[in-house]
Amino acid sequence: MHQILVIDDDAVSQQFLVMVLQRLGYENVVVASDGLDALIQLDAGDRRFDVIFCDLDMPRMDGIEFVRHLGERGFQGMLLISSGFDERVIESVAELARMYDLWLAGVLPKPINHQTLQRLINQPPPASRHVPGVVSPPTEEELRAAIGKGELRPFLQPQVSMKDGQIRSAEVLARWQHPRLGLIGPQQFIQLAENSSLITELTLQMLRQAAVIMDRLPSETPLAMSLNLSVESLNEIALVSRFERILVDCGFPFSRLIVEVTETGLMANPTRALELLTRLRLKGARLSIDDFGTGFASMDRLSRIPFTELKIDKGFVIDAALNPTNFSIVRASAELGRQLGLDVVAEGVATESEWQLCRQLGVEIAQGSFISPPVDAESFRGWLLKHRGVFLHAAPNLSDTV
Repeated sequence: MHQILVIDDDAVSQQFLVMVLQRLGYENVVVASDGLDALIQLDAGDRRFDVIFCDLDMPRMDGIEFVRHLGERGFQGMLLISSGFDERVIESVAELARMYDLWLAGVLPKPINHQTLQRLINQPPPASRHVPGVVSPPTEEELRAAIGKGELRPFLQPQVSMKDGQIRSAEVLARWQHPRLGLIGPQQFIQLAENSSLITELTLQMLRQAAVIMDRLPSETPLAMSLNLSVESLNEIALVSRFERILVDCGFPFSRLIVEVTETGLMANPTRALELLTRLRLKGARLSIDDFGTGFASMDRLSRIPFTELKIDKGFVIDAALNPTNFSIVRASAELGRQLGLDVVAEGVATESEWQLCRQLGVEIAQGSFISPPVDAESFRGWLLKHRGVFLHAAPNLSDTV
């Protein structure tokens, strides 16, 4: 079954297209109000869109800029342009899509015709795809300058209790407002940061910015924040002291900090990891083992570090309701977490079925686009005000899922 993204700033056109798609039997439809909203959902990484309908004239990020971002991300699905512009504009967009090796399956004229829509969406993929045009990636010099200029900023993704919907915490995820490439996600610069020994400075900058933001949020109960710690940063002897200085300056207590580290990170330098993570726990921070199930850390090694949380990798959560192997891994991970006395978090919860499945298996905390994709601080503030401290899953995120 197709996962479809509809991007249109006109609410009437947007909902009419959704209604037509539903009548044709397509139920997994997500909407976005403009290109930036759509880009945020794509970069969340827990939905795999097969078809994208995109209007051209939209605020904040128009369809032409969005096409460039799709090309830079190597989108492999079907792209359909929905527009009332003349043929010359459409042909220019089509040429841009070809240059980025995108599968532009056609143009959907307004008003929408059911038969035309069905014909376009039923097209088979092209027999061959060309190697995408080379887009110059960010450089170390650009990243170093960006950290100094504050171009990197934290996006926040809520984590909620599956029992009562209480909003418990938010994960801090870095985004870069690149002057040449626009808004880009971590998959486009985190590896560069690690290879150039800039990852610790980036992490500290995210910690400082996020601590200030979290303390100014409209929440009756102060929220915790989760921060990812790279394997490279585990070698930083003074890291705990640097964390402490930042948190004291911001007035943010260690007790509201959750530090996430992957199994791979534990294996790379187990002695240093044990020392650093135990010291963080001693200061009051909570510890989460991230991407659980994707590494090879032994149970013995895990038991030696005072973890408080086990986070099931989104690769297992996605399609767990339909995939028996993923279902078994999620169930076993949730049971292991309970046996060890850890909070169990499922990341990548993107659909109603995944939400219900995780709840059924006893997962305690959920995170994913079904609740909200990662968003900037102002949008997160608005999301909190909308939900008033409790996530009602009938209204899943900033852009309603149909």
